[in-house]
Amino acid sequence: MKTHTHAWPTWPTYTAQTEERLLTALRSGRWAVSGSYTGERSFEESFAQAFAGYLGAAHAVPTCNGSAALTIALEALGVGAGDEVLVPGLTWVACASSVLRVGATPVLVDVEPETLCMSVAAAEAALTERTKVVMAVHLYGSAVDLDAMTELTRRHGLALLEDCSHVHGAMWRDRRLGTFGSAAAFSLQQTKLLTCGEGGVAVTSDPEVHARLYRKRADGRRHREGAPLGELELEELPGVQGYNYCMSEFNAAVALDGLGRLDEENARRRESMRHLERLLDGVEGARPLARPAAVSAEAAYQFCIRLDPEVFGPGAKHKVAALLTQQLGAHIEPIDAALHRNDLYQPLTSGWVRPAADPERARALDPARFALPVAETAGENAVVLPHRMFLAEPGRMELIATALDAARARLAAA
Repeated sequence: MKTHTHAWPTWPTYTAQTEERLLTALRSGRWAVSGSYTGERSFEESFAQAFAGYLGAAHAVPTCNGSAALTIALEALGVGAGDEVLVPGLTWVACASSVLRVGATPVLVDVEPETLCMSVAAAEAALTERTKVVMAVHLYGSAVDLDAMTELTRRHGLALLEDCSHVHGAMWRDRRLGTFGSAAAFSLQQTKLLTCGEGGVAVTSDPEVHARLYRKRADGRRHREGAPLGELELEELPGVQGYNYCMSEFNAAVALDGLGRLDEENARRRESMRHLERLLDGVEGARPLARPAAVSAEAAYQFCIRLDPEVFGPGAKHKVAALLTQQLGAHIEPIDAALHRNDLYQPLTSGWVRPAADPERARALDPARFALPVAETAGENAVVLPHRMFLAEPGRMELIATALDAARARLAAA
């Protein structure tokens, strides 16, 4: 197949205002939360307030990455050794590894066939007396059934932790995702819809959870009101041991700038995504990921295309991704494998447990103990397109549909 070079929009993007804010941070004399107070509000605090306000939440705590946001959220919700956290069987490895990091046990739960998000029925079947938190990951622009999931967690007295790293700005019944649980976590890594290169945010409207979140990411220190010039705005006090998971002033300046463009960029992406969905009606064996009707405003970090194994062949994700990459001149990825088959999730050989010394915990952490038929099938039969492609004009989506149909024909002829 001939390789074509198409001028797809680049990502990440920046503006003159981004450069201005970075220079302001550079010249301020304060490059981190742990830097001396200069008399001006830090970019980190400004971004935290702006992001919380954007979501409609009371508090936001910026972190150095999304994994850190998940980790402090779990600990702020009281998760620790002996506890279980329900994690979807189809998601990025950090969702499970953050649970391991706090000493708890990830319990992998199968997903819904149409949305690929955690099945509420499967979640209820997985509950035990040790379950502490349900981690609801909103995947590829779709969403967990929040009506049913919030009812489930309420009924069983569990905390709901939303992972919104794929859906910055999306809404469920006109309310931002990330405001339904006891806490939420966002990644701001380079490829995300809102990015600062590396970063994350933990969000809550519970003042007690917020206090723990803040201290957990700042080595146990809390914000100090009225700090004199030249002194730290952090104060030490007993009660919480944390980590140095703070976001730098440079990252916060970039994130604050990107937040101002997020809604406009999401609107452009939605228009192109809707057009591609219509075009996929004409491509045999390819269909977009379903979204619950309650998703009133979509935001998709990656656009997921499901591949019918009877048309493209079973487990065709790598072949299709390679053919699309070649044809479109943009890197197209195969969907992540289900966690119990994912090469990046190796809890028994990565130091989280020593099987000979603790066979009971080794059995609990063994990914092979989980039956995830929907996640396993879905994790071999889909490809995902980067959101930057959807910043292009809607008419250019015809290139994607044409390339996908050509890939189908080539695999059928092989």
